Amino acid sequence: MSSDSTPVDANDVDTSGTNTSDSANVDDKEIDRLTELARRLDVPLTRVVPEWSVGEVSERTGISIDTLRYYERLGLIDPVTRTSGGRRLYSDLDVERIGFVRRLRATGMPVETVAEYVRLRAKGPSTAAERLRLLREHRALLEHQQAELAQNMAAVDTKIAYYEGLLADSGQTSAAHPDDGR
Repeated sequence: MSSDSTPVDANDVDTSGTNTSDSANVDDKEIDRLTELARRLDVPLTRVVPEWSVGEVSERTGISIDTLRYYERLGLIDPVTRTSGGRRLYSDLDVERIGFVRRLRATGMPVETVAEYVRLRAKGPSTAAERLRLLREHRALLEHQQAELAQNMAAVDTKIAYYEGLLADSGQTSAAHPDDGR
């Protein structure tokens, strides 16, 4: 819990806009900002300190470097810390958030909706109700798709049982009997 006894989720705090000279040499202002962020989230400072290159994040998340850049351009992930040379650096918190975005996309949430969620999250806890609405709507869609998938699986199972019975009655194996389209 944060020190004000209000739980703060990592998705409630905006971490965008960070800029540092490199992962090992962060100025005092940036250290103060990161320390405050860690305090608000009630996490170790190391979770919010940017240290991962885009290549390392790509390996850790399974998302290509180009896709990570694309996600940032679309607003699906917050703008990440940049070194003085313009190289991207990610924190553990960034990687965690990227993983959540990946899950949303894997479940079919539209890019626009994910971007809206990220924009709302950047505004802080005051947008929790709006984010909850987005997630509930998406979950309802997933439940509908899951029910539809279960019906489709049942139809496939029925057809499998039919062919297994047909082959058992004829004494043939499935490899010896091609699908006749029934």
